[in-house]
Amino acid sequence: MKFPRVIRPNGNDRRTDLPPAAPGEWAVTGAFRFAHRDPGTFTRRELAAFKHGWLGLESFGNATLVEVAEITEEISDVMTRRLAAYFMANCGAGDARDAIEAAAQEMSFAASLCGHPLKTVLALDREFNEQGLIETTRIIA
Repeated sequence: MKFPRVIRPNGNDRRTDLPPAAPGEWAVTGAFRFAHRDPGTFTRRELAAFKHGWLGLESFGNATLVEVAEITEEISDVMTRRLAAYFMANCGAGDARDAIEAAAQEMSFAASLCGHPLKTVLALDREFNEQGLIETTRIIA
C-alpha cells in the first residue's frame, strides 16, 4: 500500500511554531488539529502550519513535504493505533472505538492521496472558505 512519508529535502522545516516531524515518519494531513480554531486567530507561524502542514505520526510534528512511499499493513495498523491514542489524549475522542474509527478514516484519506508513482513529492494546500475546509495536494517536480 502507498502512504505519505515525511521528507525534508533542505533539512529545514521550521517555518511554524509546531515541532518539526522527522524525515521518514509516516504522515496524515492532520486538518483535525485546526478544527477547533478560527484561522483569523492564528499567528503567522500557526497559519503557515495550517495552510501547508502534514502531521508526522511518530513525533506528531509538522512537515511541509511528503513523498509517496510503500507502507506495510502491519506498520499501517501500528500507525492507526498511534493516531487513535493521539485522538484520545489530545482531541477528546469519546472512547477507544471512536478513536480507532476516526484514525482509520484519517489513514484511509492519506493513502487515497498517494495514487502516484513511488517517490512522488506532495505538498498540501489548505484553506477555509464558504464551503468549509478545503484541502488540495499538489505534486512538486
